[in-house]
Amino acid sequence: MLLFSSFSRRGREISTPRKIAIGMGLAALAYLFLTLYSTIQAYPSGDEFRAMAATAKEGLKAGPWVLIVLYFFLTVAELFISPLGLSFVSKVAPKHMQGLCQGLWLGATAIGNLMLWVGPLMYNKWSISYAWGVFCIVCIISMSVMFGMVKWLERVTTEEPAPATPIETKEDNVI
Repeated sequence: MLLFSSFSRRGREISTPRKIAIGMGLAALAYLFLTLYSTIQAYPSGDEFRAMAATAKEGLKAGPWVLIVLYFFLTVAELFISPLGLSFVSKVAPKHMQGLCQGLWLGATAIGNLMLWVGPLMYNKWSISYAWGVFCIVCIISMSVMFGMVKWLERVTTEEPAPATPIETKEDNVI
């Protein structure tokens, strides 16, 4: 946040769509971290893990620093994506449709949360590092799409509305 305020003071403010894309990049970094960590630790798939002896399972525990790093990146990413996205939706939505558009944004978030069942399906069949890699790739794709749309979104949100043309009335036509 200090970085963005320093950019703003210099007159180089970062747009909301660009901040949302940065948030997706931060989420990708979190999943990249998990991918690398679980690859280095050689974590097995869920099926293989359940078949292991209890002593072998104890050796696969991650330290608390892993959770601290992961949750730091995911929390900062969430702060970039969710409130800024909702604010952006309310900014660009037509006045008469703001409630509907905000509801659609929150509904899309709910659908994303419902898709969490995909992770355990992957983890049961593949090494957990592959599952984290899939999440990382999805975040990178989302970030790339967002960055691809940034110029257009910035242009659309900064355009001045066209001046309203006066409507002719019967009194205007009377001489």
